[in-house]
Amino acid sequence: MAMKRITYRRTLTALALISTCGLLAAGCASSAGSSDGTGAPKLVRAGVIGEQSDEGRAMESATLTYASHSLTNTLDPIKGRTSAWLGGTEMAAIYDVLVRWDPESAEIVPQLAESITEAPDRLSWTVRLRDGVTFSNGDTLDASAVIASTNRMTEGNATNSDQFRANVRSVEAPDPSTVTYNLKNPWSDFPTLLTSGFGMITHSDSFRDGKFVEPIGAGPFTVESVNPGFELVLAPREDYWGGKPRIGELKFVDLQGEQPMVDALKAGEVQMAYLRGGEAIDTMRADFPGYYEPVSMVDNGLLNIREGRAAHDIRVRQAIAKAIDPTVINERSRKGLNSPGLEMFQEWSTMHGSIPGPTPDIEAARKLVDEAKADGYDGKLTFAALSDPASTDLALAMQSLLHNVGFEVEIQPNATKNDIAKVFYVTHDFDVSVAGTAVPDSAPLLRLQGLLTTGSSQNVSGYSNPTMDEVIFQIQTAGTEDERRAGFEKMQTILNEDVPILPLGSGANFITWAPNVHDAKSGMDGLTLFDKVWISD
Repeated sequence: MAMKRITYRRTLTALALISTCGLLAAGCASSAGSSDGTGAPKLVRAGVIGEQSDEGRAMESATLTYASHSLTNTLDPIKGRTSAWLGGTEMAAIYDVLVRWDPESAEIVPQLAESITEAPDRLSWTVRLRDGVTFSNGDTLDASAVIASTNRMTEGNATNSDQFRANVRSVEAPDPSTVTYNLKNPWSDFPTLLTSGFGMITHSDSFRDGKFVEPIGAGPFTVESVNPGFELVLAPREDYWGGKPRIGELKFVDLQGEQPMVDALKAGEVQMAYLRGGEAIDTMRADFPGYYEPVSMVDNGLLNIREGRAAHDIRVRQAIAKAIDPTVINERSRKGLNSPGLEMFQEWSTMHGSIPGPTPDIEAARKLVDEAKADGYDGKLTFAALSDPASTDLALAMQSLLHNVGFEVEIQPNATKNDIAKVFYVTHDFDVSVAGTAVPDSAPLLRLQGLLTTGSSQNVSGYSNPTMDEVIFQIQTAGTEDERRAGFEKMQTILNEDVPILPLGSGANFITWAPNVHDAKSGMDGLTLFDKVWISD
């Protein structure tokens, strides 16, 4: 049955949608698998690709095993990352989401919500809840439950809570089926928050004395067993509002790398996987169907510019920018499968503007390093990386380019994605790294807003610039795509001078599945819903 279309629509040529703000560790950033040698991706629209028959009978007792990019170690959406590659897909199966991005219609469409509408003055968004939705414990999901869950997210400093607090004046319930989010200023991308963390509604009994104790949600599955970081097994709900799911079990596993995912898919050991590596995407999309999503800034250089770190000196970070040739990075660590470039948005993107990124200049980089050393800088940098082969290749490529202009680079390996996330967000014990920012076109600001806004919990670099803050506000409140594009041109100009981050290339996400898997609903950042999925015999 076709789902009723929501009233909110944006017409864009690229159909991807951003979800939560966050980064993916060096070496795990997605590569395009899409370069044709000219730098232009072969595919620049998000959507399902590959031949697939709808014939066959549903095996309603079958297990669907999904290889997560990085299996979440918590089911608490307040403490966990709700990005699709860091737990969002698993959590959505339990909690569901208020709305989702549908790439086929290029719209945000209802899920738990019946509709979402923006007020004519652009200062509020109203969500009308679907009738008959219950939590897995039988309680009704109503407006008060949504508001309570929202308050827990903001009070717990969940992902995107910085943006939410800065822009939402109040949340009200005019009646039990209606939630109104009153804004301090216009915010076109507000509904994106409801496609992930803030749209995952937790029951109050999930918490006791302020601590998460069990996952109680309104999603199509409940937890059967958990082995944190290794395996999560879910069972279908008989009383799910959309009807009992058509599979007998949903299992999430972490196979610790994309080649193991490819091997397991081909062997039939898993039926779906989240791929971000260019070689893996190139391999699988030739023979397997899936959801392909082009994104900007899949490789993004991070510079820690906090006081006491080397890149606090603007000469150091400008030297890093001039030393890095993204084409060399692409060839040495991405097997030429990325679309390299130092601008935020390349030509395929609707947000591509007239301001190019910085230009590599070896001699200028060496001069800047020498000047910093003359003032007492010892020339040393620490590079935070994961210890898997792809990450090591990337770290060595960066190290070589930086050595070439006079830096001394020590690579600091991290065993797991959670380890390097701690380095980025908690200890800040690094000078340089590369992570995947993955910015889709249809809502490009939210993740960059987190990375670049003064004081944001997602601001890995420690960057603070009032001019950048004002540009971000202008983009957020812009009423047209031309105004947004002009704002991003201003952002690119500032980035070229300040270098708090260094975009290195665009690429893609690919959620791939076996030919006998049907009706998985993939959208923003590849976050996939399984309420209608079925496996044919």
